[in-house]
This record gives sequence, C-alpha cells and structure tokens, in this order.
Amino acid sequence: MDLKEQKAETEEVFAEIAKHEAMPAAACINFQFVVDGKNPDWDSFTEAAEAAGYTVEWYDADEEDEACLEITTAEEPLSLENLWAHEERLSLMGAIHGFAADGWGFFTE
Repeated sequence: MDLKEQKAETEEVFAEIAKHEAMPAAACINFQFVVDGKNPDWDSFTEAAEAAGYTVEWYDADEEDEACLEITTAEEPLSLENLWAHEERLSLMGAIHGFAADGWGFFTE
C-alpha cells in the first residue's frame, strides 16, 4: 500500500468531480474495500469500523464486481481533507484485516 500515491489519486479524482459538478456542503462518504491477500477477516474489519463509528455493508461478488465491504461515514462537511482523513484511517485498518481500498463515493441523505 502506497498511501502517498493513493492520496494523490484521491486528490485528482476529487478535483475532477468538483470541476464538473457542484459539490454538496455535506455528504455521507462511502469507501469500498476488496480482499487483498489470502486471509481476509471480514468480521474483524467490520467490528473495527463499526467501533470507530462507521456503517458497514457486505456485498457478494457478481458478474461485474468482486465481493467487497462498503464503509460509510455519517453525513459531515464534504471536503478533500475530511475524505482523505477517513480514507487513510480506513485503508490502514483494512490492511490489518486483509483488505485494500478500491474506491469511494459520496451521497446526501
């Protein structure tokens, strides 16, 4: 995991989205994590994320996507700084449990 590279990609994507659409002042941010290794611990990652205040949903693999965990924040101010703070924290947490970040998005409630 190269957090410096990951942060640069997040900054680039966030800037590109902001260039093409109005960004909401506040939103829920969701992060997708996929298995990264041979011994992923779905339960422990879920428990750790929920203990940190996130909502977690599991998605089974289908014809287009591999199985993943989707971890969502509560609605909060939407900024690159907030997004990256969560992404970095969750990426480190995910690595401990055998998962890698695979994308993010946001929505308003």
